[in-house]
Amino acid sequence: MDFELLCPCCNARLKIDPELKAVISHEAPKVPRTFQTVDDAIGALKTHDVEREKKFNASVEAEKSKKDVLNRKFDELFDRARKDDSRPIRDFDLD
Repeated sequence: MDFELLCPCCNARLKIDPELKAVISHEAPKVPRTFQTVDDAIGALKTHDVEREKKFNASVEAEKSKKDVLNRKFDELFDRARKDDSRPIRDFDLD
């Protein structure tokens, strides 16, 4: 009385028992090989190493200039707050 169906998300084969209302077995879909040879996989890993190094160097440069960026943002907001003459709204004022 069991029946099989395919998962719409991952294409896995599910065997379901309607009386128990449970999945009895699960067969994962076969994943095709990403690389045909080991040399192809090693080549892909080497390109990942180069990209990782580039991202790391970019983050180091961004961290070096982070202090200057934050100081500039603070000065800009401080000047804007100094020029603003309006009073802040307090909860007491809303009643």
